[in-house]
Amino acid sequence: MKNIYIKKIAPLLFVSAAVLMCCPVPVKAAGARYSSTMAAPPSIDNQTFTIRDDSPLGAVVGQLTATGSNLQWILEDDGSKGAFDLDASGRLIVKDIARLQANRGNIVSVYVMVSDGVSNSNMAEITVAIQDTYVNIAPTLDPIADKGACAGTAVDTIYLTGMSAVEPDQTYTLVAVADAPLLQQLNVTHEGVLTYQLKGGITGGSCMITVMIKDNGGIRNGGQDTRIRTFTLTVNRLPNVNITSDKGTVIAKGDQLTLTATGGDQYQWRAAAGIVGETATASIQVRPTTNTRYIVVATNNAGGCTDTAAIDIRLLGDFIVRANNVVSPNGDGRNDLWKIENIGDFPENELTIVDRAGRTVYSQKNYNNTWNAYMNGQRLAEGTYYYIFRVKNPVTKTTDIARGFITVVVGD
Repeated sequence: MKNIYIKKIAPLLFVSAAVLMCCPVPVKAAGARYSSTMAAPPSIDNQTFTIRDDSPLGAVVGQLTATGSNLQWILEDDGSKGAFDLDASGRLIVKDIARLQANRGNIVSVYVMVSDGVSNSNMAEITVAIQDTYVNIAPTLDPIADKGACAGTAVDTIYLTGMSAVEPDQTYTLVAVADAPLLQQLNVTHEGVLTYQLKGGITGGSCMITVMIKDNGGIRNGGQDTRIRTFTLTVNRLPNVNITSDKGTVIAKGDQLTLTATGGDQYQWRAAAGIVGETATASIQVRPTTNTRYIVVATNNAGGCTDTAAIDIRLLGDFIVRANNVVSPNGDGRNDLWKIENIGDFPENELTIVDRAGRTVYSQKNYNNTWNAYMNGQRLAEGTYYYIFRVKNPVTKTTDIARGFITVVVGD
């Protein structure tokens, strides 16, 4: 609403009259009458002007007009509170830019009178309409990249940048809304920290999130007080990861098995005892020496979402050793010794070998693949012998036992 400032002034009453003067009169003019008339006082009428609110200091609002001679211009009352002044020629000029802009969009009145040095004029109201030319600049907010989210209920965060109301005396607010009911919560702070959380059970889909920044500068004269940024939030599924074993989950100690993960695009097995070879593959080889849990992290290429799975491999009390079942101690370098594969996996062991009659032909603690089918310096006769391989289990503190046979062949 425009404010109009008016001050009412009671006008002065001037009277123009003939003045009779008595003075010495020449003889021939005896009885004659003389008269003299005084000049009319100065006068000024109400006037109206318009000026832009962005006018510079000293800009002329308007040239006032008045009647009379040798006029002096007098600013009696200023409804603009100091925005204007009068110069000696009767021009109304801008005196204070800040006060001028404080009155933008308003109509103000100043009251002026003139004087000729003898008489003063009536008070005139000079009305000035201050045009509001301010055009608000839209606030700023950097574009927001599309975002992928992994299914689940974890709270995720996006940090917005480039927020500004532009004009230094303005403030702004931020609001975020989504166009689909995928989110349990969606918030944004004044500092531009946007957080969101998916609803439980959401495994896919997408929505458009709109972020609006608005300042308090208004939209008059075609100004802009709002900027909108949008981005797409896509929900990516988690890998449905599963692990299988080619020999089941209960094996004999010494067995080597293959574990295979499915349901993802990429895999990484966590470090664990008994893994043989590479771990960044779907399938790995393992030879556990104790009960062991194997864990894999699967990743989907779409969105990079991850999930984990685990499998527990348990060892039987009696276990199987992998070894050659023929010993031919002839010095040809082939099967000269009885060798157990991966003997290093059994650090606390004891080997006993007996013949068909049950007589012990060999006994050794911490066996290390050195038996050559000799006893007391003499080569054993051909035939079948039986071994008992005992290993102390470091977890259960019990003794695991493997049994089998060895054929001794005597050749040239």
